[in-house]
Amino acid sequence: MTHAAVALDLGGTKTAGALITATGEILGQAAEPTPAQRGASAVMATAASVSRTLLDEAKERGIEVRPVLGIGSAGAIDPYTGNVLSATPNIRDWTGAALSRDLAALLEDVPGRPITTVRPVNDVHAHALGEALYRKNHGMTAEGTMFLVAFGTGVGGAMLIDGKPQVGRHFVAGHVGMTPMPHHRDSELFAAGSKTPEHMILENACGGVAFADAYRSAGGQAELSTAREVFARADEDASARRVIKASAEIAGAFLGGIVNMIDPDELVLSGGLAASGPSWWEPMIETFLKVRLPGITTRPVAASSGDMAALLGAASLAWSDRNPAAPTD
Repeated sequence: MTHAAVALDLGGTKTAGALITATGEILGQAAEPTPAQRGASAVMATAASVSRTLLDEAKERGIEVRPVLGIGSAGAIDPYTGNVLSATPNIRDWTGAALSRDLAALLEDVPGRPITTVRPVNDVHAHALGEALYRKNHGMTAEGTMFLVAFGTGVGGAMLIDGKPQVGRHFVAGHVGMTPMPHHRDSELFAAGSKTPEHMILENACGGVAFADAYRSAGGQAELSTAREVFARADEDASARRVIKASAEIAGAFLGGIVNMIDPDELVLSGGLAASGPSWWEPMIETFLKVRLPGITTRPVAASSGDMAALLGAASLAWSDRNPAAPTD
């Protein structure tokens, strides 16, 4: 009989799910929009709905489901209790949600009750776990210390040591987007998108949401609203090129500081900026190499696991004997 785990990736826009084998094979997928502004109860109900869809598919296809559901979720997650300790306002009332308890309760009445335990972890930690699983299953390096930085709508990070997420004393380790932004000659371009321009953070320059405001600050005349649109204009628009280069150099300085401080075996980049091509990647690497200490050979590499990373990481939670982010369940 085929065996699979239910894995969820709960984000502010979409709640995605998949049936995933122990070796990372995707057997089925489902997704629903996340009702982020309707509150925690509605978000939890959507997660349960996606889970039920996958459980129904597993039953129809004769797939045996693991009793543990893994989920990567926005927010700082306590791996001991499965509660959301803090979160941005992107999901209303998400701070304080009893994610493990309440989602398990919503699945209690599924016939046969295939899910008895819910193991959550922060979404970027799930992404790092997924990258490690992908690397392991494809004969790539997966041991030692891996630091992953996700440059998406915002900026997040995660560190694994021999496959174990390092969550920190208050379970907020990896929130690199909240670190002070390295100084740059064009730092002022990103002030318009910052709530505290006198104390700007990395996310102000390296989160995709910042690019449209920065483009206008650089003198851009086109009506642009997304980072993708800014990148699309780079060949013909000096303002777009200026913003992209500034963001890349700020990212490179930050990443150089990370390897100087942690000296990881692997530094992995994921997200939209990391996949945007040479206009961002090349100035980022150039600055990184200037900041990196002599003798360190680690340099940024692109993530290998693609869009399924967070789901693969969530599945690894389900397939583990215990939550790898905590000593005990």
